[in-house]
Amino acid sequence: MMELLLSGAGGAIIGPIVSQFMGGGQSGMVGRILSGVIGGVGAGAGADAAGLTGLLGSGEMMGMVESFLEGGVGGGALSTIAGMVMKNRG
Repeated sequence: MMELLLSGAGGAIIGPIVSQFMGGGQSGMVGRILSGVIGGVGAGAGADAAGLTGLLGSGEMMGMVESFLEGGVGGGALSTIAGMVMKNRG
């Protein structure tokens, strides 16, 4: 459960930043944060299901950092896609 929370936090923090720089900044901040959380949790759950754990090491702290970064990558991707869809739509 802690891994999914950290993935969601990573998506909420890193996702909007990545989205802003990658061309998805047309949506509002709340939309970018929500899509970042959803993408982060999805990426974290997908990485756990695929067995991609322990890539940064076997320590507890490195597992937390890994979950946070996985969430940031997934959140950034989904936030960027959502922002680009809003740009093309409006």
